[in-house]
Amino acid sequence: MPSSTDSLSLAEVEEFLESTLQLRLPMDRLKANREGFLRDVITNCYRRIPFQSVTAIATPKPDRRALSFPEIKVNMMTRQGGLCCEMNRFIKLLLETLGFEIYHVSCTGFGKPNNHMANVVRNLNRPGDLHLVDIATGYPTFGPIPLNFEKESPMYKDSFLFYKYVKDADGSLRLMNRVSPDFNDCPPESVVDEWYTFIEFNLEFQDFEFFADSIENVHTVESGPEALAPFLVSLRAVDFRNGRLFAIKDTTIMEEDASGRVNKKRISSPHELLEAYKVHFPQFPTETVQQAIRNVQLKF
Repeated sequence: MPSSTDSLSLAEVEEFLESTLQLRLPMDRLKANREGFLRDVITNCYRRIPFQSVTAIATPKPDRRALSFPEIKVNMMTRQGGLCCEMNRFIKLLLETLGFEIYHVSCTGFGKPNNHMANVVRNLNRPGDLHLVDIATGYPTFGPIPLNFEKESPMYKDSFLFYKYVKDADGSLRLMNRVSPDFNDCPPESVVDEWYTFIEFNLEFQDFEFFADSIENVHTVESGPEALAPFLVSLRAVDFRNGRLFAIKDTTIMEEDASGRVNKKRISSPHELLEAYKVHFPQFPTETVQQAIRNVQLKF
């Protein structure tokens, strides 16, 4: 949990923005347009850093645990990414270093409370503003989402996905995705008129310590009713290079084309899967991918 090492220096922030995200003159952009800068950071995180379970699965079972922030920092700086609790933790501390007022919020995904951690930026453009910042769902939300709407946000489209946000009477927020015929994780019974609730956000601000048990669970409990997430039994890496989906999920490659269609290709062997990671996600050490393939059950 948080320690004196849970921070980023301004030099580390600038290195991440310029080298890892390859943003041009990011500090000038920040001074000129804070919201535009934030959009650039979010978009380039999606384009260059994968949401992935490779690292977690590759870790031998006796050694599995929540990562320390220095470990998270290395994975983000080297474009290896991670799970939501790692990627959204990193981006919160980065934005704090730059003077943003930002908080963690807890989320429920598919009925599992507190299995996702997101961020809310406060006072971005004017006092009282709230903007959702989430770089780690595996689905595209390429900018800060303003939360000043009454009941329902405008509909957004990023990559292949149409999505919107709905406020409930208790003040909570729901991210609703429109069903895509090509890339869809939702149970059929969750769909109503082509839409389904993907994540529910409790907008009460939380300290990082609030998430300790959930983060440990995600890294140590593989399956069964106690498991909060499937990321120890489903091998995946997802990014949005050039603004389009590219994913390796278990034994399937998914790649979005210029029309927005997500095309799928089956992988037929462990060797072919390893080669796919070498080609498409070369930032992962080969031995890490090999260990992950050995540690998870895959159907070829």
